[in-house]
Amino acid sequence: MIRHIVMFNASADNRDAVYRGLSVLTQIPQARLLEVAYNEKIDQIANDIDIVVYGEFDTIEDFRAYKAHPLYEESIRQVRHLRDVRVAADYTVSAATRELVKG
Repeated sequence: MIRHIVMFNASADNRDAVYRGLSVLTQIPQARLLEVAYNEKIDQIANDIDIVVYGEFDTIEDFRAYKAHPLYEESIRQVRHLRDVRVAADYTVSAATRELVKG
């Protein structure tokens, strides 16, 4: 399984538009799970991130198909010029790790 986490920062004037543009991603069928959420900013040290995209994909092929989907391009078109910062992390979750989480 691939986990995809992307964090965005935007000016107060642009945050809702960025959120709406990123929400387009939830319509892409290749994701097992895809969420777009405002950062609750509970951490006492760093709260620079405004919006988070969290996705899970069964295979790297599913992840690549997600990134190649026309709605992904549409989301980029809507968001890129409005956001200030974009930080992404993608990683593979091993079967052993998934078993540990299930407990």
